[in-house]
Amino acid sequence: MTKQITHICFDLDDTLYEQITPFKQALLSVKPVQEELLREIYASFRMHSNELFFLHQRKEISFQTMHIKRIQLAMADYGISISDKEAECFQLNYQQGQYAISLSKDTVQLLAYVSSKGVKISMITNGPEEHQRRKIKSLGLQSWIEEKDILISSAVGISKPDSHIFHMVDQSALYVGDSYENDIIGAKGAGWDVIWLNKYGLPDKSGLADYIVQNDGELLQLIRQLI
Repeated sequence: MTKQITHICFDLDDTLYEQITPFKQALLSVKPVQEELLREIYASFRMHSNELFFLHQRKEISFQTMHIKRIQLAMADYGISISDKEAECFQLNYQQGQYAISLSKDTVQLLAYVSSKGVKISMITNGPEEHQRRKIKSLGLQSWIEEKDILISSAVGISKPDSHIFHMVDQSALYVGDSYENDIIGAKGAGWDVIWLNKYGLPDKSGLADYIVQNDGELLQLIRQLI
């Protein structure tokens, strides 16, 4: 990358904060699970969430069904059964936990650094508008991102990885996200440079990512090198 960076766009979930913390707490509230399995189950949960989200977007399943099935399928991948009632209880606790979240020290430093350099910050996130806005408020992201620069899929009627949602921001950007399918493929399809926050060490099979980091600390170091 040789061009000057004037705009960085972030994903929200599992990019600017860790979803796995409220996930662990919610799951353990309804089912005893070995600690060493929790991170693997969470990775499976995210995969099924993405798959079922698009079925919901196409109106093939309800929102409630999506919430029940994604945890049931993730648990089934590890031979653990979970009832509809347990899945609903998990979802309630998980959602409540997502409103008690905070930015990591490295992420606060990252946003402050980018802002101090006069670089525009925006966000593109998939999900229900009210739910996503409550998380944004809980994280205090309004301190760095203006309301007009926050795009939520349900509010604009387009979801990542559709390149059209990336074209809705004011200008091309360096995009930072954790989902290869939604963030990396989507942003590259829009002609953007991307940083893949690859927390699980997955292979970059398509070779699309311009940069790959594995945690918030590495992301902060990379951004300091780039701008």
